[in-house]
Amino acid sequence: MTLFPTRRLGRTDLQLPVFGVGTCPLGDLFEAIPEAEASATLEAAWDGGVRLYDTAPWYGLGQGEHRTGRALYRRPREAFVLSTKVGRRLFRPRDRARFDGSKWKGGLAFEHVHDYSYDGILRSYEDSLQRLGINKVEILYIHDLDSGYFPDEADLLARLRELETGGFRALEELKSAGEIGAIGAGINERGMIDRFLDRYPLDAFLVASRYTLLEQTIFADELLRAEREGAGIVIGGAFNSGILATGTSGAGRYEYGAVPAAVLERVRRLEAVAARHGVPLAAAALQFPLGFDAVASVLNGPSRVGEIEQNLRHFRHPIPADFWLELRAEALLGDDIPIPAAALPEIA
Repeated sequence: MTLFPTRRLGRTDLQLPVFGVGTCPLGDLFEAIPEAEASATLEAAWDGGVRLYDTAPWYGLGQGEHRTGRALYRRPREAFVLSTKVGRRLFRPRDRARFDGSKWKGGLAFEHVHDYSYDGILRSYEDSLQRLGINKVEILYIHDLDSGYFPDEADLLARLRELETGGFRALEELKSAGEIGAIGAGINERGMIDRFLDRYPLDAFLVASRYTLLEQTIFADELLRAEREGAGIVIGGAFNSGILATGTSGAGRYEYGAVPAAVLERVRRLEAVAARHGVPLAAAALQFPLGFDAVASVLNGPSRVGEIEQNLRHFRHPIPADFWLELRAEALLGDDIPIPAAALPEIA
């Protein structure tokens, strides 16, 4: 077993392994994962050298945190980095007979409410620690405070004000007390990094599906601004919900749903370049974000042992510099987009 090297997370003192596990799929996102399989998947990740784990109350309505905690709580605490999220509180269903957990294929039978208030953030944090069975996390991310979940602008502004007048103070107190090492925000939508930085001096952003081999539209403005202001970047959703892992020959998803024709055509072009260089497309997708120095880590989201084993191989797969240069020549990467060093020697 070889541990992954680390990179500093923005201006913080945290050193993150460059490769980590996100546990959304293990919250039973696409299918109900048997308990033994979930446990074996996280065991295989640990055995493969993974020491960064990200989870959230939303993942399976507590399932993701429970499973993550059971995999880690007996491990030496100083041996791994753990992050979770705040902004939702879980509670028992008011009407158990009518409980609807259909957003998850399995998960647990708990209701949730968005809460970015001072008390809500502290309650979310304490509840997460108890579900994890671990009394400290390194990073807390503000979760899903964006236009995807709050499409009404007035509602979104009200939630941002709730955080500004209450919840952010709770996060600052946790950090100043040494409870956490970084305050971050999870980003799903373009424009939200700017909206956060206009209000809060955040330490980190967990960017899901918006900076990938397939799309980099937020690089020139939002990601470069984050870098200038000292915020580190963690990349999630490097496969854009699956299409960059399966390619055009598989039943891949894009944005958790069907793949649009234009996206499918772009993936075909990426596959053609990858084939000419003998590079698995999934390997390129996992390694691409690390070309940007502000990216501290890339998360993968396995749901089976075979998936984590394959992702570990892909992350360590040598990729020649000519591959990235051909992507630029084919206008699949802009000239301003940073590319990884040849073969990423630091992780080969």
